[in-house]
Amino acid sequence: MKPRINSIHRQVLLFAFFICLAVLLPVGGALLANHISQFRAKLSQSFQATSQVIATNASAALAFNDKPAATELLASLIHDPSISSAALYDKDNVRFVSYGETPLVPPDARLNDGFSADLVDVSYKGEPYGHLLLISRYPAELRQAILVWVSVYAAGILLAAMLAFFLAARFHQAVATPLQSLAETAGDVTASKNYDVRVSLEGPAEIRELALAFNAMLEEIGRRDAELAEKSETLAHQLTVVRKEVHDREVAEQLLRENNREMMRLSREAGMAEVATGVLHNIGNALNSINVSTELLFTHVRDQARETATTLRDFLIAPPANAAAVFAAHPVGASVKNFAASLARLTVAQMDEAAGELAALRTGVDHLKDIVSRQQSLAKTATVIEPFDLRDAVQDALLLSKSDVQGVDLHVEAIGEDPLHACADRSSVVQILINLISNARAAMDEAQAPAKILRIQIGPVAGENISVAVIDNGCGIATHQLVSIFSYGFTTKKEGHGFGLHNAANAARIMGGSLHVHSGGPGQGATFTLNLPRHASSSS
Repeated sequence: MKPRINSIHRQVLLFAFFICLAVLLPVGGALLANHISQFRAKLSQSFQATSQVIATNASAALAFNDKPAATELLASLIHDPSISSAALYDKDNVRFVSYGETPLVPPDARLNDGFSADLVDVSYKGEPYGHLLLISRYPAELRQAILVWVSVYAAGILLAAMLAFFLAARFHQAVATPLQSLAETAGDVTASKNYDVRVSLEGPAEIRELALAFNAMLEEIGRRDAELAEKSETLAHQLTVVRKEVHDREVAEQLLRENNREMMRLSREAGMAEVATGVLHNIGNALNSINVSTELLFTHVRDQARETATTLRDFLIAPPANAAAVFAAHPVGASVKNFAASLARLTVAQMDEAAGELAALRTGVDHLKDIVSRQQSLAKTATVIEPFDLRDAVQDALLLSKSDVQGVDLHVEAIGEDPLHACADRSSVVQILINLISNARAAMDEAQAPAKILRIQIGPVAGENISVAVIDNGCGIATHQLVSIFSYGFTTKKEGHGFGLHNAANAARIMGGSLHVHSGGPGQGATFTLNLPRHASSSS
């Protein structure tokens, strides 16, 4: 709430009025008290003198019990308007005669104040004859006089107030009006910020000097405000330039940090690829040796060992004539021949079983060699953007993710017409698909569904892009987690690190594609869709 501010005119008026009151009220009160005291004393003296005269004249009437004389004496008081009533009492305090309304017996002496009532003794030469009671009209007269005097003093105070108002009006016209004009101008300048306004030079010399100083101050403030506005504009322009430079520098620093992170990632991947290449090379050499040994062992078991066991079996079952005579002549010859024949048949069966196992081992070694060969092709550090059939990339990813698709109801379907080609880095696409298949298997294992269903949908073609989707019936993804699923370090798996999907999304973006996810919520499965360009861009 804004405090109330009294004007100069009101303050001067109140100041003059209170000065008049401060002077007139004490002086008038003292004079009024003095007049009342003197008037009362004068009336009391006259009243008491009248009482003494009447008491002296009434002594004879009381002494001779002359009621007519006493009545005539009191009736003479009608010529004195200040006496309202009177009474004479004998020695026994019995009313003798009266004038006006009086009590039957003399009143208490305490009521005898000598002003409103006066009770005096009537005596002659020291001998008492009774009492005289006079009752005056002096209190009413005193009140009337007080009222007149108060009216006179109030008129004086009113006249002083009118004089103060007149003086305040003159002061307001001479001093307050120029000051008020100065205050209004200051308020307008404060509100409008217009420093070209000037105050008119009116009023006394001091007010004119104040107006001159105020106008000079406004001129100086206007000059400084113009300079400040110019400097502010210059500073704002410089600040804009600095902000742009800071923004450009922040963008450059952010780009530099991203490039550094990308270089570190590529360096790690290059190192890992180099190590993996060396390991795969050594594994490939060992597999070559294993493969050679397996081929030799398979050939030996299949050809030489089986032929020897077969020859021994035929010899024992249908021996030559000379050998048959030896078996027949020996006491246990028949038993030895039967045992040797059974052993030969068992050896032939075991050789056939060993040959089958060696064939399976050879097939497994060939499969390992194929995997190592594919991994060696994927371990290269350079990114090559080239057209390839997405179906081949999906088959490579499934072959490298054989453990993840075991026990899974797998469906691979191609939508659209041939060719289903994408133009991207094939090794990066295979790595992305391996990551998506691994995550799908983990989600299905966590959901513990009765049937694990994994669908890989290749296509359809949409304009310049082609998509491949990995669809599972796993545990699904909550809605609030979808916005952070590709963020660095974010994972929904208990033992995850949050790197796979982040790197997959970055790899898709670098190839000119994108990676998206959709899930209906927990328990609703998830769909990861990889969009890839069909044709190489100019930057590629």
